[in-house]
Amino acid sequence: MSFLRKMFSGKVGADDPRRFLIEAMLGAMEADGDVTDEEMTTLENNLAHHALFEGMTGDELARITDVAADAIREAGGGKQRLTAIAKGLPSRAQRSAAYAMACEICVADRDLAESEIAFLDGLQTALALDETEAKELFEAARKHSGLLTLDEKSARVGELMPAFVQCMALMAAADSEVHHEEHLGMRSVLRAIPDMAVLTSAELDEAIDVAVERVKTKDAAADLATIAKTIAATSDRYWTAVYVMIVALADGKTDWREVEFLEKLQQAFALTDDHMDAAMSVAQQFPAIDLGGAAPA
Repeated sequence: MSFLRKMFSGKVGADDPRRFLIEAMLGAMEADGDVTDEEMTTLENNLAHHALFEGMTGDELARITDVAADAIREAGGGKQRLTAIAKGLPSRAQRSAAYAMACEICVADRDLAESEIAFLDGLQTALALDETEAKELFEAARKHSGLLTLDEKSARVGELMPAFVQCMALMAAADSEVHHEEHLGMRSVLRAIPDMAVLTSAELDEAIDVAVERVKTKDAAADLATIAKTIAATSDRYWTAVYVMIVALADGKTDWREVEFLEKLQQAFALTDDHMDAAMSVAQQFPAIDLGGAAPA
């Protein structure tokens, strides 16, 4: 089972992330007030063949589509559901998939209306996707290669994940030491982030152990400068900030040393204030986790 399928697998419910993927597609379909045969075919093909919906029965697909359609109708249109869609899809892979699918719907009839452009712009903003990443996803959808692009992106995220974890360990060590409880807490936090599904449980544990060992240098600025050479793309740097902020917020407390670390990260990664504000908004969608809690089962 692929990383994307594992992320979206499980019992179908009203809060199932796939419901919000369908909302993104339905919102794109009704954006110009005219649902074409090509758009309907694209929706049906995604539901029937896209890896993210694999394993769902016909009844499950019908039920989750009805839930998505009801939400859009009650809100008065897809544009009124953009904030809810973003909240229901907090991880990077989920947001990329939603935007790619919406783009596929909009370009299906080879006629991109101004209202569809406005919907995609609004979706991009709500999902906090930067211009480069959004353009890549749109071009891939236009070339009917969105799934391949998402698979390639998933592979790249997997390669960068140890560097992401390293940054998160540096955050945990902002008070000069990664305590045993924080070490255990990091596992709980990371396992709660859907994007981390690119690593197996053993790989994630190893990445954490290696990262914690490395932070003993206690030179965060130098470490971040080195990591920035590995995480070169702005979109990857932005999501690193998101992951780090999730760790910072995990215990429900604020420490001035964590704020200082985030300032160092912003400088090393050349992120703007808007990047940092958007990253914090996404990070706040994840529930607080007691970093002093028991080890996960």
